[in-house]
Amino acid sequence: MEDDITTSELHLITPTNIDDNHSENQPLSRQESSEDITCVVNREEVTELQTNEGNAEDFGDETDERTIERQIEVLPNLWSEPPVDQILFPLWTFGFNQKVPIINLSKKGTNIILFSSANLVVIFDIDNKRQRLLRGHCNEVTCLACSFDKRWLVSGDRGPDSAVIIWDGKTGDSVRTMLSPHKNGVICVALTEDARYLATLSADETNQKFAIWNWTTGSEIPLCEVNLTDEHVSQNWISFKLGNYYHVVTNSQRQVIFYNWNVNGKIYAYAPPLTDEDFDKKVGNFVGSRYVPESNIAITATTQGLLVVWETDKINIKKDAAESQYKKAVKLVPIHDKPITFMTITRSRLNKFCIVTGDVTGIIKFFDVNYMLLYWYPNLNAGPIASISFASRGILDDSEMLSWRSSILLESTEYPELSTIPGEKFVVEDFIVTTAHANMISVTVDGSVLTYIHRDNHEDVTDLTCHPTLPHLATCSLTGILKTFHYENKTVLAMQDFGTNDPIQSCRYCKSGLYIAVGFVSGYVRIVDSMTLKDVTSEPFTYGRGAINHMDFAPLNRFFAYADSAFTTTLVIANKRSEVDPWVYVGRIRAHYRKINDLRFWAARGSKTCRLFTIGDDRTLVEYDLYQASKNYFPMLARVRIDQMHIPLCLSELPPHYKEDFIFVSNDTSKFRLINSTSFMCRKVVMAYPQAIQYYKVLPLPSDPLATAHYLLCLSDERLSLVMLPLDGDPLKNTNLIAHPSGKRGSGKASALAVSNDGRFVFTAGGPDTCVHMWGVNPKILEDRVRNACEVKRRFYDLLSPTFLNELKDYYYYSMLRTQGLKCLDTRQTSLTIPITEISYVMRAVGFYPTEEEVVYCNYRPHQGVLYKDAEKAFDRLCHVRDSDTGKSLYFRDPREKIKDTPKIPPEYLFNTLQTIGEPIGETELIEYLAVLMGNFPEGGNPEVTEPVNSAAIAKAVDESLPMFLNAENFVRRVLGMKFCSTKNLEDDYLDTKLRVTDSISPSPLDHGGLNENKQSCDVQTDY
Repeated sequence: MEDDITTSELHLITPTNIDDNHSENQPLSRQESSEDITCVVNREEVTELQTNEGNAEDFGDETDERTIERQIEVLPNLWSEPPVDQILFPLWTFGFNQKVPIINLSKKGTNIILFSSANLVVIFDIDNKRQRLLRGHCNEVTCLACSFDKRWLVSGDRGPDSAVIIWDGKTGDSVRTMLSPHKNGVICVALTEDARYLATLSADETNQKFAIWNWTTGSEIPLCEVNLTDEHVSQNWISFKLGNYYHVVTNSQRQVIFYNWNVNGKIYAYAPPLTDEDFDKKVGNFVGSRYVPESNIAITATTQGLLVVWETDKINIKKDAAESQYKKAVKLVPIHDKPITFMTITRSRLNKFCIVTGDVTGIIKFFDVNYMLLYWYPNLNAGPIASISFASRGILDDSEMLSWRSSILLESTEYPELSTIPGEKFVVEDFIVTTAHANMISVTVDGSVLTYIHRDNHEDVTDLTCHPTLPHLATCSLTGILKTFHYENKTVLAMQDFGTNDPIQSCRYCKSGLYIAVGFVSGYVRIVDSMTLKDVTSEPFTYGRGAINHMDFAPLNRFFAYADSAFTTTLVIANKRSEVDPWVYVGRIRAHYRKINDLRFWAARGSKTCRLFTIGDDRTLVEYDLYQASKNYFPMLARVRIDQMHIPLCLSELPPHYKEDFIFVSNDTSKFRLINSTSFMCRKVVMAYPQAIQYYKVLPLPSDPLATAHYLLCLSDERLSLVMLPLDGDPLKNTNLIAHPSGKRGSGKASALAVSNDGRFVFTAGGPDTCVHMWGVNPKILEDRVRNACEVKRRFYDLLSPTFLNELKDYYYYSMLRTQGLKCLDTRQTSLTIPITEISYVMRAVGFYPTEEEVVYCNYRPHQGVLYKDAEKAFDRLCHVRDSDTGKSLYFRDPREKIKDTPKIPPEYLFNTLQTIGEPIGETELIEYLAVLMGNFPEGGNPEVTEPVNSAAIAKAVDESLPMFLNAENFVRRVLGMKFCSTKNLEDDYLDTKLRVTDSISPSPLDHGGLNENKQSCDVQTDY
């Protein structure tokens, strides 16, 4: 039974009769298309290249000169200078996204390609080594397309705030930006050959949509749209029929769908069935579909090395209807022994059109439209073919003059011979190939010349480092490749491939730039020459017990230290007496019991000695005794807990702005902390901006000590920020952008940050997105913006809602009343400040409950308030008890319950923990606080209360009010007296709901099963 997608199944827009549809769909010629697009887009006249009607010699001289002349007039508009009005801006990208097919924009006199890198679209001039970076996407770019003449370019992304952008290929300017054309963005886009209409496939996992847009009109509504049923979703490929773009084909891995549409908004779709039983042969997954030009045949390539041939199904249409969306598979043609990974169709000299395929072994084959082999390239050896794109230099033009001239030129060229016709030359346009192993190869057919454009990383880029004096950049990856670049000339200096069996985790230049330390996932460390990348030690250091995550050299190159994933720190010392082994092992120590998050050598200003620090998930800062270390002895000098609840993520030095010597620490609650380097006391806590951003890498921006302003560079999972000192939480002193989209926005996760020695350039690595970006920095603009801004206090007030600000004012006035006495009859004295002893009460009134250590710094308050997931997390830890004898996990269980429910504990266990661990709380205080919370002692022990307190009665009332077992839900409801802040039933995660205090204890919504009506999401997403 054929699978005919009906109108009701697909929710087709304005369905109509098939015969009427065919009469309205007349093919458009390319010349007409050009005129049409000229009338709509920018209203500018499209200049056609003129051909000389004279002899061949005139043609060769004048036409080529005129063509190149025109291109020279246009190209300067594309290759613009870096912006001077932006603080952070991209300058260059090392690497590309091999998952997005490349587009060859080359014409006569140019060698240009289009590809994507994270959220950037890159136009790359291969010959002149220059890039034009097109910005506009905040998510990772998932697809690219262009018009037939390659004038108009399209890019699309998926994720929050998605966009489809149409670019002018001559100037690099965006001519149309379609914001959120689909709910979750797009997975594929395609332009008709005249660039008038745009097709999109939504990236939704369910309820996927296929839409046709008349983008030149500016309409926000698609011309026609199809809602695909669940069994037909995951479509990921679009192809218009050449010469009649009213016919379109899309495919997923398991289903091909044919469409027929017209300009009146009518569309039909048909999904022909195909199973392994139809031809008694395994078909495999589909990888791409195309219409064969000048025919009614379509073909689909599969992972079984087959071509599925589709022809019009005469049963479903009238006999006089030549074209239709109704297709059926008529045969399977085996063309590869291995799975096909890409397929396209291009023009050739003798056969007019040929089918091009690439497979998983890197072989590229060319077939005529009768599926006869014309030629193949078996020797690429660069990995599975990801995409193939051909130039448009006009050597296969249809005009008689160009054909005659081409035949003359062929006699003096080195085009290969066809595989099927001896003596006949195989002539196609030059093409670009990309592979799944991140290789980009230019293939010149004349002479069969293969040129590598890029040889990049196809696995995570794990680290990068800048030379201290030269414009050199070193990168490493899990591919096992160590590579150095000259980032001003954009050239590769050296490359060392250690193999995929020896992935690299980290790398670091020494302070003199002579050596590069390379840390491997295996725990080995090599020190190599920075120019040749050859080992300078007789053998690698093999003392690590896990991946080498952090490395650093001392300021004078006397010491080198590294930390591994087994929580150990190793010290290596320079050996000036030996030329064979300039670095020798000293010792190693395990000073942390959880993951080490950063390692840094630190030197005070004016000091000739240095210190070594590490921080870890155990919330401790460890200092090591470098000068007492000896062979196999590496002592620890100090171990200090620097945080009670939050995890420090990174260490950094500070630019010469503060007079006091501080150690900078960033933690997982978006806080910046300044710690005195001598006493290890916290001296300042500042909220990072934007809120909810965790910065894993922070570096000072090199600057003159006498400069008027100093800056920090910060890197989170996806954002790069520049922060102006001093740190005070002013949002105007921060600027940030999305450098490597992560999470819902993309596959990246920023893994490394480096800055050039002169502070002009910043480099970021995207980890899984395999891209390295080079950014320009213009901090003077940020300084001018801050100095010319409005009143400072106003900027902080704008961070608070008017309701919260007024509530805070009330608490300040009440604090003044408390300090002056509630029964005082004298004239009240108001002030702009309150005593420091009142700060803790004000903080608790607004919902922040600091510990005794945190009470001095109100900036410890988390930006998101108190979340239910915080209570869940705490109870998960409290309920996880280990048997001291067996080491097995034990859980408390209510004997009245037959099955294990949510984690729970007896109240006595919780109270014992509060009185013995951390900052112990006394029994009297504990009873008083519980009585206040549960309504047995409303006034508490505040100074306003003058009546005597019956402690025994209060304790008895509290004991009677407590349940037998506590879990997160009844603790929040019955003990804290809190409820969710909204009464709307949202679809967000229950654990991410914010809590607020309620006047009365309400019954638990969870007692009635499932999610409830009292919850509100507090996920914070900021885009700047």
